[in-house]
Amino acid sequence: MSFVKSLAKKIINKLPTKRLIIFESAPDLSDNSKAVFDEMIRRGMNNKYKMLWLMSKEPSADLPKIKNVKYVKMENTKKILLTKYSARCFICCNDWLESLRKGQTSFYLSHGTAIKNVVGYYDVFPERMDYCLSAGEDVAFLCEQQFGAPREKIFSLGFPRNDVLVDAAVDLHPAFPDCDFEKIIVWYPTYRQHKNGGVVSGGSSLPVIHDSEAAAALNEVARREKVLIVLKPHFAQDVSYVKDMGLSNIKFIDDSFFGKNNISSYDFVGSCDALITDYSSIYYDYTLCQKPIALVWEDYEEYKKTPGFAEGVDALLEGGEKVYTLSELCAFTERVARGEDKLREIRWDICKKVNYNADNNSSKRVVDFIIEKAKL
Repeated sequence: MSFVKSLAKKIINKLPTKRLIIFESAPDLSDNSKAVFDEMIRRGMNNKYKMLWLMSKEPSADLPKIKNVKYVKMENTKKILLTKYSARCFICCNDWLESLRKGQTSFYLSHGTAIKNVVGYYDVFPERMDYCLSAGEDVAFLCEQQFGAPREKIFSLGFPRNDVLVDAAVDLHPAFPDCDFEKIIVWYPTYRQHKNGGVVSGGSSLPVIHDSEAAAALNEVARREKVLIVLKPHFAQDVSYVKDMGLSNIKFIDDSFFGKNNISSYDFVGSCDALITDYSSIYYDYTLCQKPIALVWEDYEEYKKTPGFAEGVDALLEGGEKVYTLSELCAFTERVARGEDKLREIRWDICKKVNYNADNNSSKRVVDFIIEKAKL
């Protein structure tokens, strides 16, 4: 049997690759892979190449119908394997779609620049992956440290998904018709349940807002200052103790919000007036917006122990105001309402370190790189 497999592999390897590009992302049709796909479609590359999206579930009938573009469920079937063997290149940002034979080129576009330590959470960068994208040259070391990518395989050209952050200007009032606001703050809290079962913040789902009394206090400040605070918690996080209060100026959204309002997640984020987060890579991305950032640092010491932080990132986090208490979060909300941004200059310096360039041309640069290396 091994002889037959070996012979079949030799025969397949001698066959020419087809004009086929395979894409992958999580969620499906998202992130850096989707931004690269969109740029290729803009250039009309689908007239020359077939494009295949590997999906986590059965493709729905309402997916975009584009010439030479197909969607299939990612399965370990002979048909999918043969399709992979025939592809010219792979573009992924979640699962490793590594090159299987000569004549193929694989590009891992990542899904964020590390703040937390993720060593052991993912498989090590496969030997047969050809390239790994870093958002900026000064953070390329994190691809080596966290993913195990060899330095010679890392290319720094900016994250394609971040292009929309630079000039996003969507009017968000229609999405929240029942709320009176002049400024909007988006809050992306990190999931506070670790894979090893440990919980930070004493088990609180949201940092700082530990109970309904704290939530009511923050809502009153936001209402008075005409600021809307929009939280997008992890889908597995129980935030019902705040959400069920029906507060006027603290609202919750999930992924369905973007489809209902015909807006991408980063179009939404980039159109907000400030960001609240903690240990999420969205911090690095949002520096492109040149708007205030608050980093909720209440459980920093617990996070430092488990899962810990990537080495060498402390100085890069100085562009966000550290928030430890409810009163500090309220004060940040008030400063956003007044248009104050005390860390603007520091954050701009950090932005230039963690991003290749503060422009909206990362998709173009990455596609040019892929065309060159894959000989498309």
